Amino acid sequence: MQVKEAVKYLSKMDQEEHIIIAWWEMDGFFDDDYDWFEPRVSKEEWENVAEIGDDIDWSGTHETIRGAIEEAIRDDRKEAEDEG
Repeated sequence: MQVKEAVKYLSKMDQEEHIIIAWWEMDGFFDDDYDWFEPRVSKEEWENVAEIGDDIDWSGTHETIRGAIEEAIRDDRKEAEDEG
């Protein structure tokens, strides 16, 4: 996805709404510590493969995030109950 596509989508949302969003940039995969390619991965190569996110099954990621949210809510409720 290009940034302009994300901005277009997000601009249609209520700007006061809270959301969970994740993204990765090229440096998150290919920098001095992680780039295992020689020669280094080019910006053009990154742009060609960045669309892979459109083809990934994100349901596992969704479930992981949902589990973390549920745990945080349970913890917050327990803490409020213990204080109350």
